[in-house]
Amino acid sequence: MVIKSPSPGWRLLAGVGGSNRARLALTYVLVLVENLADLLYPFTIGLAIDGLLAGKPERMAPLIALWLAHLVVGLGRHLYDTRVFTAIYAEMATDVVRGLRAGEASDNVIVGRISLSRELTDFLQHEIPAVAQVLVKSIGAVVMLFAYDVTVGAMALAALVPMLAASGWFTRRAGRLNAGLNDRYENEVRIVARSPLAAVRRHFLRLRWWQVRISDSEATAWGIIELAAIGLTVAVLLRLTAMPGVTAGTIYAVLAYVFSFYEAASELPERLQNAVRVGDIGDRLAGG
Repeated sequence: MVIKSPSPGWRLLAGVGGSNRARLALTYVLVLVENLADLLYPFTIGLAIDGLLAGKPERMAPLIALWLAHLVVGLGRHLYDTRVFTAIYAEMATDVVRGLRAGEASDNVIVGRISLSRELTDFLQHEIPAVAQVLVKSIGAVVMLFAYDVTVGAMALAALVPMLAASGWFTRRAGRLNAGLNDRYENEVRIVARSPLAAVRRHFLRLRWWQVRISDSEATAWGIIELAAIGLTVAVLLRLTAMPGVTAGTIYAVLAYVFSFYEAASELPERLQNAVRVGDIGDRLAGG
């Protein structure tokens, strides 16, 4: 079996992460804690509902404690990660300019690569936490569904099959489309500054063509995921109403985890599209 080596773009991202390992580790740990808190909300709300219906308001305590802890962690991460990622961008943009000047690159290429480096930093700041959220939501929701009822958990796993198939198809298509789109972005400064208006118009029309194709592909994948989610929700509702002795809190929690699972799956095409785009951007920056 042949093992493919990482592309230059992903090696560049790994290098950025390595030189900022401690700062990134802290912000990503805080992101993970926030996501785990989100995962526990349906469970603690279900406990609170059943407790209030049973005349035991003290069962609201876990929900209140979780919420306050989440508030403290969320505020701390927001204050910290802005400082971390603005510093990373300043370092990365300076390195890009230094490397391109050494190779005597044109001004428009330098400006284009600086813009691409901003997207690379945004990926580290926004997309990696978003991917972590998708993973925690989907895996955590399935685990919690199995904890409530094995049959419901198995239903969620079955629904995952068409969702992953649609996402895999979209990832392959997005790779080809994003390469063409980034070709256009990289040369935008030169075209806008130096080309006749007719060429400028053709450039933006071509941008639109690539963007529409990417959007159409993403919508197709999203539609398949929606259909799988509808089937899952109907099946879970039928299962819950047939379960003897099920409580209101349990019904709420199970449905909340189903919707959490669906939300994570519906975000997957966008997250994959962004990852593919940034991988191509990283290849360009690493290639100089």
